[in-house]
Amino acid sequence: MKHIYCLVLSAGLLLPAIQAKAEPSIPVLHSLSIYHDSIIFELTSYGCSKDADFELRVEDGPAITLIRNRPDRCKRLPMVFQVKRSLNGSGLSLQTPFAVRNPFAPPPAKHPIKGKPFSKHDHN
Repeated sequence: MKHIYCLVLSAGLLLPAIQAKAEPSIPVLHSLSIYHDSIIFELTSYGCSKDADFELRVEDGPAITLIRNRPDRCKRLPMVFQVKRSLNGSGLSLQTPFAVRNPFAPPPAKHPIKGKPFSKHDHN
């Protein structure tokens, strides 16, 4: 009977960790393009990002925020990932300026520098 009780207790401790849902986050963008009636966002992915992981929130002001609802927990080399959203039905117009609430930063380097940046031969 002791063994069954320990097993149930262990499962009870693990259940909250399994059910925990990641909080939505605001990803850093590398660029934003407007093409016809769509917005294309570029951001960093580590290999597990999907288009369905993101939502576009439209706020008064007008302002938009791209929200990541599911984190990218992969550990691959960073790459630029595109998310495309339609402006149809959003209440936004290309004739009216709007703000973007996401922060911006340059994309990851395509070819990281390997080795030492300087050698003793560089100073001659």
